[in-house]
Amino acid sequence: MYYLVAAELDRDPFLPFELRGLSRENLLKELAKSPLGQALSAELQLAKCAPQVASSYHTRPQTLPAESIAELHDFWHGSKRLPQTNRCAPRNPSCRNSIRKQGDFPPFWPRDNSFLEAMETLYNQVRVKGQL
Repeated sequence: MYYLVAAELDRDPFLPFELRGLSRENLLKELAKSPLGQALSAELQLAKCAPQVASSYHTRPQTLPAESIAELHDFWHGSKRLPQTNRCAPRNPSCRNSIRKQGDFPPFWPRDNSFLEAMETLYNQVRVKGQL
């Protein structure tokens, strides 16, 4: 039964409106009064051809030619310069706490000098190097 109704709707899409008492001519007249109907009617009058089905709804990717770069130095360094101001990161004591928990001579430290002193020296060198 449903297949028969679907077949009739495929044959005549205006059938539901006619069953509700609105003829095809009256429906088209009412649709032509609306702004959308007027725009559609004007477009159909200009085109005089049936709408075409699109093969894809996505835009196709375009390949663009790459810019030619004469030297590798220009490629890697570019035309924009980085800011020349160096800001030092604030001192973060939390990373030192995990180091201090190991003690002066942790099991992985094979040297005779204090592990904490070596790390303090390393931190200072990194901080000074970062300020240059």
